Amino acid sequence: MRPVVKLKPDSEVTLLNGNVHVVQKTYPDYTTAKEPLIANIGGFCSYCENAYGHDCDLHVEHVQPKGLDKYAALKTERCNFLLACQTCNGKANKTDKDVVLNEIHLPHRNNTYLSLVYMPAGVVIVNPNLRGESYKHAKALWELVGLNKTPMTSTPGDKRDRKRKEDGELAERYLVKYRAGKADVETIVDLVKGYGGWSIWFTVFAGVDEVRMALIEQFPGTAVECFDANNHFEPVYRNAGQVDPV
Repeated sequence: MRPVVKLKPDSEVTLLNGNVHVVQKTYPDYTTAKEPLIANIGGFCSYCENAYGHDCDLHVEHVQPKGLDKYAALKTERCNFLLACQTCNGKANKTDKDVVLNEIHLPHRNNTYLSLVYMPAGVVIVNPNLRGESYKHAKALWELVGLNKTPMTSTPGDKRDRKRKEDGELAERYLVKYRAGKADVETIVDLVKGYGGWSIWFTVFAGVDEVRMALIEQFPGTAVECFDANNHFEPVYRNAGQVDPV
């Protein structure tokens, strides 16, 4: 899961229509935060990474759900917003589940690329190299949005596992093309922007520094500090020195 950096209030961001927007601390109509969020962190679901642009299927997502009374005050607070698709934030997955910030990994707070491992055939697992609180918090994220589900346990409309499998197969084909000189970095970036699946492509192109650097630099809001440019852009801790350094 791509780790991101959300802009602070009073920062300026250029919207898709070319207008400059000043980021607000609160959005009385939270739906109006959607375009600034897309400009900041890209038109992708923050959880499954599917690409949506400013499509109606991508929504402003309340990390701590607005449907729970104890988080009512956060309904208009941008600090509580991410972007999510209808599946990840639907009734079968996240919806109004309680989210305790210090008990879960989140893409704007942790290096969530370290939290999960993207396997062949569309399978996502919790990173087995994590220990203690880090593993526990990564597992909480995995379960929160249903990335632990298989075709046997998903609802009929949940096609995310199939989409991950297709993205992985496409990435593998383009790795072969890239190494043969039949595809360039720009083509790969365009494919990821169009199809999504950032973490899958980043995983498949392990050791291919030119592509990995482009996937970090050309996707808005990607947390640059989460990757080591001196070690093939491998992930590093975002919260070093903490009980959970991820």
